[in-house]
Amino acid sequence: MACSPAWWAAWPALLLASSAVADPGAFVEPSAPAPDAPAQPPLGPLPPELVAVALAVADRPLPERMAAISAALLGLPYVTDPIGEGTGIDADPIARYDAFDCLTYTEEVLSLSLAGHPAHAAQVRAELRYGVGQDISYTNRRHFMELQWIPGVIRDGWLRDTTRDYGKTVTLTKEVTDSTWQHWRSRRHFAHTDEQLPKGTMRLSVLPLERAAEVAEQIRPGSIILTVRSDRPGVPLWVTHVSFLVPTSEGGTVMRHATKLGDGGTRDHDLAWYLQHLQGYTNWRVLGISILEPIEPGPRNGLK
Repeated sequence: MACSPAWWAAWPALLLASSAVADPGAFVEPSAPAPDAPAQPPLGPLPPELVAVALAVADRPLPERMAAISAALLGLPYVTDPIGEGTGIDADPIARYDAFDCLTYTEEVLSLSLAGHPAHAAQVRAELRYGVGQDISYTNRRHFMELQWIPGVIRDGWLRDTTRDYGKTVTLTKEVTDSTWQHWRSRRHFAHTDEQLPKGTMRLSVLPLERAAEVAEQIRPGSIILTVRSDRPGVPLWVTHVSFLVPTSEGGTVMRHATKLGDGGTRDHDLAWYLQHLQGYTNWRVLGISILEPIEPGPRNGLK
C-alpha cells in the first residue's frame, strides 16, 4: 500500500517533475503484484515498548493517545507499499513497525488508539482496512480512497466527516464506470478483475486551501487531514496524502505523518506551514483538504 492506498503511487512520478517543491506523498511507479507470490514471514508481534505506551495512556482522551502512540513511532523511514496480506497476491506483511507510508502510519496509530487493549488493535486495523466482517484479502482491501476507504470507515462508525465545521466547502463528485478503469493507464498495477474494481459515485467535501490556512489553528486535535488535488478527467483519485493532528504540551497541535518531505519518514510539521507549502504545487494543483475525526468508542467517549 503506497502513501494512502497503493494506487496513488501508480500515478507517474513525472507528473511532479516540473513542480517547484517536493510532494509529501511523492508518486512512485510500483511494480504490479505477482500473482500467488510466496508468503513472507511476519515481522512478529507488537513491539513491547509500543504496547507499554498504549497501556500507559489507555485512560487518556483519544487525541492524547494518538499523540503518545504516534510519538513512539517517530523517526522511522518512509517505504512505499510496505504492507500486504502476508500471502497470495501481495505477500508483504499485514503489519510492520519499522517503516510506514502515510496511510499505514495513520491506520496503525488509529488502531492502537481506538482499541480497548493493544491485543485488539489487529482487529481494529482489519476493520479499517478491509471492512467490518470482511476476510483479509487483496481484493477486499480498501485500495481506492474515495470509493472505498473514506466511505467505508465513515459507514462503519470509525470516523466522521467534519470538514464543514471549518467553513464553506466545495463538493467534488465523479462517476467511476467500467470505462473509467479501462482507460486509466495505471489500471495495470492492480490485480483485480474488471468485475472486482469499484464503480459508482466519488464524492468528497473539500475545504479550499486558502480557508484551511485561515483556520489551521482551529482544527481539532485527533483530526485526520486528507490532501485533495483538483479533479482530472479520467483519473479516479483526488486524495494524495494522509496525515493527522496531535496535541502538543504547549496547548497547540502539530501535524504528524509519514512523508517524503525533507529527509522523509515519520515526522512532524506545522500544519500552517504545510498548507502554505502546498500552494507551490503547480503541476497538479492542490484544491484543499478534507477533515475526518475519529469517534471515541464505548465507555471512553466521555474522556476529557
